[in-house]
Amino acid sequence: MITICFSKISGIRNLHIGIFFCFAMGLLSCTKEIGGDMTYPEKANEPQITQYTPISGGSSTEISLYGSNFGTDLAKIKVTINEKEASVLSSNGRVITARIPQNAGSGKVKLAINGVAYTYKQNFEYGYQTVVYTYLGSTKDNVDGDYVQAKLSGPRYLKWSKDNMLYFVEEGASSRDNFAALRVAANNQVSTLLNASENPLFERLRAFDFSIDQNTLYLSNDNNANGSMGFGKMIKSSGKYSNLTALSATAGLTAVTTNPVTDEVFVGIYSGGKICRLKSDGTLEQLFAVNSKNVNIMDIIFSPDGQTMFISGAYNAHSVYRVPYDLAAKRFGAVHVLAGPNANTTGNAIGNGESARFNTPAQMDLDQDGNLYVADRKNHCVRKITTNGTVTTYAGIAGTSGLQNGNALTAKFYEPEGLQFGPDGALYVADTWNHVIRKIVIE
Repeated sequence: MITICFSKISGIRNLHIGIFFCFAMGLLSCTKEIGGDMTYPEKANEPQITQYTPISGGSSTEISLYGSNFGTDLAKIKVTINEKEASVLSSNGRVITARIPQNAGSGKVKLAINGVAYTYKQNFEYGYQTVVYTYLGSTKDNVDGDYVQAKLSGPRYLKWSKDNMLYFVEEGASSRDNFAALRVAANNQVSTLLNASENPLFERLRAFDFSIDQNTLYLSNDNNANGSMGFGKMIKSSGKYSNLTALSATAGLTAVTTNPVTDEVFVGIYSGGKICRLKSDGTLEQLFAVNSKNVNIMDIIFSPDGQTMFISGAYNAHSVYRVPYDLAAKRFGAVHVLAGPNANTTGNAIGNGESARFNTPAQMDLDQDGNLYVADRKNHCVRKITTNGTVTTYAGIAGTSGLQNGNALTAKFYEPEGLQFGPDGALYVADTWNHVIRKIVIE
């Protein structure tokens, strides 16, 4: 009897032990991912992920990853978006903050702690946006150096050469106490190519352009601000432009461009809105005036096929014009208003054609689709004009000055006057009174 009772008790005990053992083994065999992003640790101190926010965004978006046991040593934490590493900004052990990298694309969000990876079930949706950065410069001065240390006085006009060097004109004025120069940026170094204090030919360079072969650099000088040259050139030798030579003493030349097909050189005269061609004997041949309103020319450029000239006019017009050019006959057609009131009326209204408003439109450039971009100087922004004349604000807040990077429509400029697309497809802007050059990219 005693033996039988012991056997029963032993059986019950063994059954209980067996049930407990199976339950324990079941727990140990659980996977790390349970329903959505929720994970349970194998050990009490292992990381656990729950969710992250936001689940969509663009470059520089800050993302928060929630959970526990993350630790606070950032060197042991790695976050990737679509296999591209994000910058880890902070961790308090329960929340990790990271910044989405440029051009990350959409994909999995992964978190690694001490080399152990955890993958969130929810994919991150990457959205492209237009973003403004500071490319070079800092505070006002005229100091050469690398892109961080260099200081600019007031960049007004800029252009890229075919060998990927960025040339730009500094402000200048009616006194040699103001720094007036032609400078160049390349390989993370800014250097001064021409300085008005060392050359009696110019005091207020306004614009420049290259010949098709890039061996000649043409420059216009507003010699109403002094300096004996109105228009001149430099020749490239050993990879550097030198020996500035005067070609004309005509006053008030504020714009210059070369036709990309014929290599003809044209200049714009500020007062009277006159367009002239440089003749082989060095004289200027007047071709036409933009209109009868004494428009003040700020910039002239050609379309890549050489068959259209675009003209930006400031005072007395505040408009952008389009003029056809016959390459065979070498003759311009009638002037058409592309956008703006064609009158001495300022504003910042977006719209089509003559309903749009500018305030001192300056340097222009075209994108690959034929859209025109204009530095709208006193509106503190960059405008975009489509081929049919529709004007929108591309970057900056029209009518509001400041210095702020970030999303293009919340970024701020201070009287930007120059712009051109670079070899990388980004739009570079001479932000005159912020004393810097900005870069606008889609990423």
